[in-house]
Amino acid sequence: MVFLVLNVIICISLIAFSFTIDSEKKSQTTNTAMIVNSTLFLAALFGLMAITLALCFYAPQQLALTVGKLTYLIMGWYCINTCIFLYLFPNREKERKHYIVQWILNIIAFFLIFFVKGGGISNISITYDNTFQIASGLLFKGPIGRSLMLTIFDFYIYSYLFFIPIFTCLMVLVRGENTDSIIPRQKINIAVMGVFATIIVMAFIKVSSVYQPMLRSLFVVGFIPELFVLLAAERNNEIWDKKLVVNAGIKFIFTYLIPSLTIALFFMLSWPIYSRNKVLFFVLFIIQCCIIFALWYIVNQFIDKKGLVRDSRYAQAFSEEIAAINFQQDSTYITSKLFNIFNKYVDSSSLKVVVDSGDGFFEYAYSSVPEDEKKSFEIHSELFDKLMNIKKRVIFKEFAQKDSSVAPVRSDLLNLFKQTDSDAFIMISEGHRLIGLITLGKKFSGNLYNEYDLKVFNNLYSNFFVIGYYMKNILNESVVGTVNKEIKMSAQIITSIQENMDRIKNEKYDIGYRMVPARNIGGEFVDIIRLTDTRYIYIIGSLSGKGIAASMNMVIMKSIIRTFLAETSDFKLLIQKVNTFIKESLPKGVFFSGLFGLMDLTSDTMYYINCGAPVLFLYTRAYNNVIEIQGDGYILGFVDDISKYIKVKKVKLAPGDMVFACTDGLIETKSLRGEKFGKSRIQNEMMDNSSYPADKIAQFAYESLGQFTSTQLEDDITIFMLKYLSSEEKEVKQ
Repeated sequence: MVFLVLNVIICISLIAFSFTIDSEKKSQTTNTAMIVNSTLFLAALFGLMAITLALCFYAPQQLALTVGKLTYLIMGWYCINTCIFLYLFPNREKERKHYIVQWILNIIAFFLIFFVKGGGISNISITYDNTFQIASGLLFKGPIGRSLMLTIFDFYIYSYLFFIPIFTCLMVLVRGENTDSIIPRQKINIAVMGVFATIIVMAFIKVSSVYQPMLRSLFVVGFIPELFVLLAAERNNEIWDKKLVVNAGIKFIFTYLIPSLTIALFFMLSWPIYSRNKVLFFVLFIIQCCIIFALWYIVNQFIDKKGLVRDSRYAQAFSEEIAAINFQQDSTYITSKLFNIFNKYVDSSSLKVVVDSGDGFFEYAYSSVPEDEKKSFEIHSELFDKLMNIKKRVIFKEFAQKDSSVAPVRSDLLNLFKQTDSDAFIMISEGHRLIGLITLGKKFSGNLYNEYDLKVFNNLYSNFFVIGYYMKNILNESVVGTVNKEIKMSAQIITSIQENMDRIKNEKYDIGYRMVPARNIGGEFVDIIRLTDTRYIYIIGSLSGKGIAASMNMVIMKSIIRTFLAETSDFKLLIQKVNTFIKESLPKGVFFSGLFGLMDLTSDTMYYINCGAPVLFLYTRAYNNVIEIQGDGYILGFVDDISKYIKVKKVKLAPGDMVFACTDGLIETKSLRGEKFGKSRIQNEMMDNSSYPADKIAQFAYESLGQFTSTQLEDDITIFMLKYLSSEEKEVKQ
């Protein structure tokens, strides 16, 4: 009964594991579909074995025999299926000849189990002394058969579970030796190790079944090492060098071996002493396990902190150090820090940043190789247009050499790797506008940039965007103000970027705005982005902070919003991405309060998400009234997941209606007597000036504030005005 339960447990575990692999494959570029199918195939085998055992206990013998034959037939089919997969592994496609060979071997297996003269399997039973027996006729008759004592079932097991897999491994190893690429050869070697691991486990079970015959019912367990090693081989995309193997071995010893052996040793030594008092034994055993796990946790934390044993899974530590770069530091510190991080975690031998100089050439903004700093080379627009169209921002040399999607520009792509002496580059773009590249040299270990690197780089793209933007707009002398060391960008450049927005070109709508920083430049901004002729996004808001630092963050955020819009058409998802970018990529303590609006000019509907906007007013001409519509809002940059806190709202506009939004500088500004400007004055301005163009209404609101305070502004002021023109106003506009 114990062996029946074990088969059921393993069956259920494998089904659950198949779902795990299937969910992972969506985020991986590796093809694990075959592994998923094999996992379910193997789960079915364990399920059939459990049913066979149950029938041996509780059903007629003939029924148990039929299901048992089916179980062992499918076991042979599973082996053939695995061998075909191994023969084609890792990149070859299944052809007609492979299907023919597979089905010939499947039919032979069917014949051996069900129709061979003398019976492949003549009886399956469990005796009263719990012996699992499989009866089968001899393969050879006469003296030869009696001397060899080789049954048809044994011949079937040896052929399908041992000889055919070994023969397949030999063919695959020969093919692997003739493979030029290191990664595929290593994948093949790992896969072959899995097959031999399965053969060893099965041989052990077969020998052990002499002493415990019920172990025959767990024969299928032998396939599990093969399955997991094949999965590891499929996922593997890095060369196993000496350092990696040693580090993995040391980590295995500290993480698994020492704790396991310690627990086992305590059990062996204490059981004879406390076996009569089982309650005391289990209490002591639990205490001992807790102590060992506590020590295990402390030791592993110490090893990770000191970096004594570092494996290839560097994502968390790498992202933390990238995010911790302080852009207020000296440029030499920033660039050397960046290179050291890539060198430490990714093993990159060099790092270079090239930026678009504006005249059709790339120039070096930074290079860890000093002689590169004065070089420049031509930008191939066709190449980068192609990469943007297929949404590839991180490119590895291995990809460039093999992927068919870049075939038309492959020569230019490979030439770029040659010019920059690199094996990988990260393309920094603002929407479809190229800013520059971060290029990475070969790895010191000789490893290739692999799919794990690709996943990490894509996840951290927003961080690299900040770095690339910084290198182009702050280190690039052609666009940097040189007033002093503290000011990295001039007010003129900031203002021009602030006012760089798309205009709504529609006769029905009029837009006006005012941006007045209290100290020349700041973090407040208005942006309008054209999606289509009838759909526009507008943003008004403020990034925390003052002066140069806030304005730099504002410029970066305006750029990244356009980049995100090239990736997603979901309005709410856009805000989630912006929140994550602020939280993870901008300096700590930076947050955004404001409003995101989406105008659908076809239906005259405004969708909006309040992200801490202090004021959003709607003037309805039909009722000649101003109402507040912003509702609750949540500032971006405080929480990791903003999705549950934000809601998309909408309002239908009619001719003569107006939408007014502003930052808190307008309503919070105080007069000499300490009175706030407040919301009621804004409402009055909208009512009194509703017949004027949108830009005039924004101007009147600002002038009213100036008359109210009679002093210099203490806070930045930003006002946004959207007006749906009446028929009379349209005629005036035209």
